[in-house]
Order: sequence, then structure tokens, then C-alpha cells
Amino acid sequence: MTALRAVARWWVPALPRARVAWVRAALALMAVIDTRYFLNSTDDRAGTPEFFQPVVAARWLHLPPVTDEIASMLLVGVHLGAVAVVVGGFARVPALVQNLGGVLLGISFLLWALWGMSYGYVAHDHMAITVGLVLLMTAGTARYGGGEAADIAAGWPLRMIQVLTVMTYFGSVLAKYAISGGSLIRWGNSGTLAWAFIRRPNDLNQMIVTHGGLLRAAQWGGLVLELCSPLVFLLRRHWLMLAIGAFLSFHLVTFLLLGIHFLPTVICWTAFVPFERLPAWVRERRTGAVVAAPAGEAAA
Repeated sequence: MTALRAVARWWVPALPRARVAWVRAALALMAVIDTRYFLNSTDDRAGTPEFFQPVVAARWLHLPPVTDEIASMLLVGVHLGAVAVVVGGFARVPALVQNLGGVLLGISFLLWALWGMSYGYVAHDHMAITVGLVLLMTAGTARYGGGEAADIAAGWPLRMIQVLTVMTYFGSVLAKYAISGGSLIRWGNSGTLAWAFIRRPNDLNQMIVTHGGLLRAAQWGGLVLELCSPLVFLLRRHWLMLAIGAFLSFHLVTFLLLGIHFLPTVICWTAFVPFERLPAWVRERRTGAVVAAPAGEAAA
């Protein structure tokens, strides 16, 4: 029973409620940017119902091909929900604004993503943000300045976002294992990066495309980083921030070399960041007072 309780506490930890407000706001802003600039196929596909191939969840919901009216409604829902979530994090705003906004945003973005990925392309970097916005609807009211008070209602959706973020990387390893015929060694020594650079040429990647040893080292480096992604759950404080910095640096390099950004996944790393300490940190800088770290600090 002790082991079962430990497992349950890990999956449903008590995490600071204030962090929910910050993560909600970050994911809400990303959802607006995403629907407008990245995952905009939902708005573009109304005129091509013949290409509709619903993903599994869309089939479960019996979604028909998207229409202009549906796409417009969802786009409005994402924007209104995002504004309500961001504004609702302030203490003087009624809790109903944040809660209703979270429901509107979560449902609108979920349907937008399901329709957007039912026309031939599934973006795996959207798993954490899509499920996360839905799960955050269950967290209740959270304020930016709510301090470090923790409970499991806040901890469960935050933990799920953390797990899904990490699984995006570890799942990529499983995909590499499958497409390489069951050999990660074969993938690590392959010409995947060279092929990608030739397919997406730019001034930077063309400087190194002929250096096979460097490309293979980069492939192995990325593979090891993805394999080690679950280890972030063992890290605390500065070590955890360094690990997050390593993954963000990985995405920066990928963007510079290939123009691939993975921003929806990058934003979900906010679930690990102790934003709940930010107000106290700001007060400390303003007043010069020393704010003590809480005893028995909870895992991120």
C-alpha cells in the first residue's frame, strides 16, 4: 500500500495553484498564435471536404468535415477564451471569467486541433498543449499572485502536461526505432540530417551538410537527449532549469538549421517552472528583503 500511495502521489502531486494561472496564460497565448499562424489548416480546409480523413478522436466524436462557419466559431472561441484566461488570473477579476474562459478555450482548441489534423498531417508537437488545455479546465480558480499554496486539483493537470511534454521527446525515440527497422544505432549513423538539410537548405546548414562526422554526432546528441528526457522528473531547482534550457537550446538549433520550431511543445515546459515564486522574487528585488525558500520544496 505504501508503494501504491507513492505512485499515486507522483501522478497526482500537490503542486502550487498559482502555477496553474501562469501555465494557463502561457498556453492560452500559444493557442492564439497557433491558430492564427501555425495550425491554420482548419480555416483553410472548409472548401476541400473530400480530403477529410478524421483522426481517431475525431471519429469518436463523429465530427463532419469542417465548414467556414465552424472554423470561424472555433477561432472566436479560442481568442475569447484566451483573453478570459489571461485576464482571469488577476485577483480582482471574478473567478467565473477564468473558469468559463478555460472551458471555452479548451473545447475550442481541442476541436480546432482535431479538425486541423484530420486532413492528412498530424503534428505530434501539439499533444501536450491540446490535452493540457482540456485538463486545465479541471483545476479551478488560480491567481498569478496566489503564492505557494499547493493542492492536488492543481497538481494533476500540471503533472499530465509535464508527462505529455516529456513523452513528446521519448515518443520520438520510439518513432525513430520503428522507422529504422528496430535499430537506433542504424538511425544514429544514418544520413537523416544530411537529407533534411538538402531538403530544407539555408545558409547555415549548407555550411555543415558535407561534414558527415559532425552530422552523425549531432544525430546521436539529439537521440541521447530525447532518450534521457524522463530523467527531468528526478531533477530539482537549478538542475531542472538547466535541463529545460538544454531542451530549449535543442529547439533553437533545430529552428536555425531546419526552420522547425516546435513552439507548442516548448511552451508546455512552463509546467515545470516555479512561476509561483515570481511575485515574491519581484518584491525581494524592490524592497531588498530576503525571501526564504519554502521548507520541503515540492518536486516540479
